[in-house]
Amino acid sequence: MRRPSNLMKSTTAPVAAPETADPGPPKNYLDLYGLSKPPFSGPRERGSYILFNSQRRGFELLVEHVVNGSGIVLLQGEEGAGKTETLGAVANAAAEAGLRTIVLSRPANGRVTLVQMLSALRGQPNANEVTVDDAIAHFLAPPRKTLLADDIDLMPADCGRLLLSLAQRLPDAPGGPAIVLSSSTGLTAEPKRPELSQLAGFARDTIRLPKLGSGEIQQYIERSLWIAGGTTRRLIAPDAMKLLIIRSGGAPGITNRLMEAALTAGFARGDPMITAKTVTAAMGPAAPRPRPRPRTSESSGTAGRAIQIVSIALLLLGTAVFLYRGLTGQPDRRPAGPAKPIASATSQAPPLAERSPAAKPAENLSPELVAALMTRGDQSLGLGDIAAARLLYQRAAQAGNASAATALGKTYDPNFAAPGSKPSPARATEWYQKAITLGDAQAADLLRRVGPPNSDKTR
Repeated sequence: MRRPSNLMKSTTAPVAAPETADPGPPKNYLDLYGLSKPPFSGPRERGSYILFNSQRRGFELLVEHVVNGSGIVLLQGEEGAGKTETLGAVANAAAEAGLRTIVLSRPANGRVTLVQMLSALRGQPNANEVTVDDAIAHFLAPPRKTLLADDIDLMPADCGRLLLSLAQRLPDAPGGPAIVLSSSTGLTAEPKRPELSQLAGFARDTIRLPKLGSGEIQQYIERSLWIAGGTTRRLIAPDAMKLLIIRSGGAPGITNRLMEAALTAGFARGDPMITAKTVTAAMGPAAPRPRPRPRTSESSGTAGRAIQIVSIALLLLGTAVFLYRGLTGQPDRRPAGPAKPIASATSQAPPLAERSPAAKPAENLSPELVAALMTRGDQSLGLGDIAAARLLYQRAAQAGNASAATALGKTYDPNFAAPGSKPSPARATEWYQKAITLGDAQAADLLRRVGPPNSDKTR
């Protein structure tokens, strides 16, 4: 009997696959929603810019000026409209055309300094010994260069004066350098910044960047999530998407803050998907829209006019009778009697509880959500995103958190305001007083040091 050929072969026992370690609960919203990076904060990637139809014309005009034009062009748009992203895309187009492009953008944690601007114009990093004349002469010298300066209304006065000196020395002949300056406000309406008003006088044209439409905002959200490894179908419910589009106002910058707050709130609440309740928990309920006045029909309008005519006739008749009695000296023939007491406004008015509804109580948020809002607000403040930090602090303060009200007051306090932000003692006083009401004793000391509030109500 033949033995099987494989009788003497040795066999190896199968090795059991190691058990996958339990990752534990998610540590942040990236873990919860399966994202590789924050989709709406931090630096944007080069290929993430989307040229929407609403802003296409402005982008094309900027590229045409940078590549073939000369002189200064102003780019204006509301805060969050996407000016920084547009300038970055214009810089990429100029680089592809072989032009040397200098981009001056505000860092996340501060402002552009004069030394940084001089170094950029001279082409030497950290050149502390560069003078204004040397930097301008080097920029005007061949080869032709392009300068893109973002948020010049937030630059220090010495940087504004440097740009003004550069504008005064630009050659009038075509073929010179092209400069694009962006701002969120009209530079001519800045009485405290005369250098910017003079600088605006050298501009050959002003390009205004409009806001995005509803469909474009949805596309912006979908693209940002797709780059980070997520999809709106999996992460955002339709009712939440509609609410986010409405709240954004067509501004990509505001959309970034809304989405960051919504994702943070969703993580704190444990929501597997961002819904309208998640957005409301993060941002608060939307302000009610004023109701339109009801339209009156033609018949009611005719009746109203008739009533007015009759009222005027009676008024004229009463006036005539009064004058006649006064001129003829006829006494009033009404029978004498006890005068009726005039009822006071207090006795005739209904009780206060009947005239005005009670104030709406603060929404009760979970301690986890409040802690997440505070943490995210601190992170945004550390990155220099003052608007996002204020948004998160305000949401927590409206829920009754005293520390959030104090932190929000500090963002307006001239003693703590970060570079690039606009301090407002009036707003700081307002939030410190709210913090005191909520029970933060530290806010009382801060309130005494903030000084008298002025009329500035910058929000």
